[in-house]
Amino acid sequence: MPEISLPRLMIHDAEPLYAQIMHILESEIRLGRLRAGDRLPTQQELAEHFQVSLAPVKQALRELEERGIVSTRQGRGTFVMDATPLSEELIDTNRIPCFTSETAMAGHRPSSIVLLIEEIEAREVPRAAQELELGPEAKLVHIERVRLADGKPLSLQNTYLPSAKVGGLVRRGLGPDDALQRILEEEFGVRLVAGRQVITATTANQHDARQLGVRVGSPLLLAERTCYLATAEPVEYVIDRRVPEFAYVVRLRRADAK
Repeated sequence: MPEISLPRLMIHDAEPLYAQIMHILESEIRLGRLRAGDRLPTQQELAEHFQVSLAPVKQALRELEERGIVSTRQGRGTFVMDATPLSEELIDTNRIPCFTSETAMAGHRPSSIVLLIEEIEAREVPRAAQELELGPEAKLVHIERVRLADGKPLSLQNTYLPSAKVGGLVRRGLGPDDALQRILEEEFGVRLVAGRQVITATTANQHDARQLGVRVGSPLLLAERTCYLATAEPVEYVIDRRVPEFAYVVRLRRADAK
């Protein structure tokens, strides 16, 4: 198989296999890890990588081609189209994003529906293992929550943390009004001081639609965030799938302005 690293499927996920494959490939393309002009692995190679039959691979590629994200050339293979952002703009801010505090500051009541909180092996989510710089045998705490403002679902958030840093979090659990950042700092001594967040566009899959109350295929914002300790050690990786009611306001200033 070509030297292209792709995440594995979440076998226990309720989302159809073809949709998982489609969203994995789309995410890799949108984030620029697969670039315009790159040839994808063959259908057989993708089927072997994802450990599925050819049918879901073919359906995933067919839907990506219909949306102009990939192009199949007879006898040559499937290639990535120019679907990545023209550039990446670096925006510095002085705080780590926090849904609870930001929603409250906007005058709304934040809450969460905790869908699951579990300990898993890092090998189950290779992307999280990569971002947290952990080996496949390491343990992760996985938290999936629907984030709400005034009872309206706005975000489906999956958070991954090294179990070694938050021992007891699964047993403690999370309530609908708990702010995870506060719990990490006050109860586990994990203080997030820096982060990198990439925001791209995506569409709602069946799981998103069910949890967020939108239609399959509806536009969503995809925010992927990795946060670090003062020692530069990564300790939190978040995948945040948001309805587009979110607005990002960035204050800009010339460096030479007085």
